[in-house]
Parts: sequence; C-alpha cells; structure tokens
Amino acid sequence: MVRLLTKEDVAKLLTMPDALNYVEEAYKQLTLGNAIVPQRIAFTDPALGLTLIMPGIIGGKMNALATKIVSVYKQNPEKYNMPTVLAKIMVQDINTGDIVGIMDGSLITAMRTGAATGVSVKYIARKNSTTLGIYSAGVQARKQVSAVYWGLDKKLEKCKVYDLKKNVAKDFKKEIESELGIDVEIVESGDDLLSNTDIVVAATTSTTPLFSGNKVVEGTHISSIGAHAPDARELDSIIIKRASLLTAGLKEACLAEAGDYIIPINEGIITENDIFSIGEIITGNKPGRTSDSEITVFKSVGISAQDVAVGKLVYDRALKEGIGQNIAF
Repeated sequence: MVRLLTKEDVAKLLTMPDALNYVEEAYKQLTLGNAIVPQRIAFTDPALGLTLIMPGIIGGKMNALATKIVSVYKQNPEKYNMPTVLAKIMVQDINTGDIVGIMDGSLITAMRTGAATGVSVKYIARKNSTTLGIYSAGVQARKQVSAVYWGLDKKLEKCKVYDLKKNVAKDFKKEIESELGIDVEIVESGDDLLSNTDIVVAATTSTTPLFSGNKVVEGTHISSIGAHAPDARELDSIIIKRASLLTAGLKEACLAEAGDYIIPINEGIITENDIFSIGEIITGNKPGRTSDSEITVFKSVGISAQDVAVGKLVYDRALKEGIGQNIAF
C-alpha cells in the first residue's frame, strides 16, 4: 500500500518546530557520516523549465530513504494557472526499498528551507538577537521568518521587510503579525534592512548581490537561501571577506552550486578551507560564534537530506494519525 498525502494533509502534519528539529538532525547525521546525499540531478532542454531529482538516505535513529522531484517552470502561472515550483516526495521503506508514501513536496520544501535558516540562527546568531531584516516578502520569506522566530526560541520581536511589490509586502505584514505576534515594518530600500538589525535573510531570485558588504553592522548574522548557481549570488565578496564565520548547509553542495562562495574563491578572497558545514558546529567539531562582534554567514542551496528527514516525519505521523489515502498498486 502507498499512502498518498496532499498539500492540505501535509499542512495538518507539519509544524515549523518539527521541521527545525528534523533538519538539524539531518545536518548532524551528515556530519557523523550516517547519511548519503548525492549531488542533485538537474536538467532543462528540451523542456521549458528546470527539473531537479534529489535522492537521499539517512541512517542513525532516523532510518529514512526518499527522493524528491521538483520542477521550476516560470511560465506556469501565466500559461497554465499553476505554481512556478512543483514538488513531490516519494518515501521508501528502508528495509524493502518499496515506495510506501507519495506526498506533495511544495510545503515541505518551503518549510525545510526556512528550517535551514532557523538552525543557523540557533547555533551562530547572537543569543540576544531580536530583530530580523528580510529581502523579499514571498511565500518562502514567510517561512524564513517563522523559522527565525522558533530558532530564537520565540524571542524575535521585530521584522523589517523589503519587497519591490508593495501589495505583497502588505500581505506579508498582515500574515506575519497575525501568525507570530511580532511587529513588521515595511521599509523603502534594501539598505534600510541593514541598520539596527541582528539577522539578515536573503530569500530572493536575484542573481547579483543585494547590498554592499561595507554596510553590514558588526555582529550581524546573514542567511542566504536564494541564488543556487555558480555564477549567481545574493552576497558580494566584501561581506564574505568581512565575515569571520562562513558556513553552509552542506559544504560540498555549496562548492558545486553557490556563487556566493564560488566567486570569492575564484577571486582568491577566500579558500575552500574557510567554509564548513553547519553540522560541524551542531556536533561540536567546530566552534561557532565566539563573540558578539563577529559577522557570520550561512549559505544553503537546498539538499535532499532536508526533504528526506521531513518527508519521513510527515509519513510516519500520517500513519499514526490516520491522515491520507492508501492506494494499492
């Protein structure tokens, strides 16, 4: 039997604290050598969009095996009245290899991407952080704010947001204030996010730097989750050079896909040895932030371990709570 789970089913089964815990555990198991995450397969032509195939397996106490197929078709909204990003996750029984669950992956993708930032905030942002500045007010940005809120153990007090689309920013403000009970300020420029802000999150589709690294205040923690191509970046080389701590969701993935790190390496500003996976800090193998004046950076390009971990959680909980539909193939 295969358990089918819709987006509505997933929403009933998954919370941001859950996603944070399971993404953190995935990072930990990767560092401990209990997980295998192959480089994701990407292809386009002759298709009209991008498709990514992302398999992964996590051992340890999780024992999870799954594959996500995600597509990015920019013409979907206008041409087909469908979302730009579509995703499905297939969960396998780790003992038999049989596919036992198929679920909508769009919400999981948004939640686990937010959770990646939340984990970085938990481990390397200043402990007294209360203010967040975020570039973009889209769907992903909203999950980022939620993750930072929980990553700070509900101590987030204010969020400043910048988006070119004012109506989107207004909807963002209304939703976040209602959901989290924090103050949201819509600012007039991206640079307005950099002052009196403890944490800066970039969650955009930009392929060029969003701000000058010279304008970042000491002690800021920065998370970049957009730009996942070798020639694209949200962060400039100045901030990469100024930062004393450069981390990645998975170092190998960022060295393959993240222009935020690849470009400064090619420029000779940093080396590969200056970057390490967040799991190294989680397991205590590497020190995290050592002072309140340090600038810290976290870069995530998304890895299948996040989807495998959260997908397994959703599947197990669906069985326990009797949510979803069983189909016999």
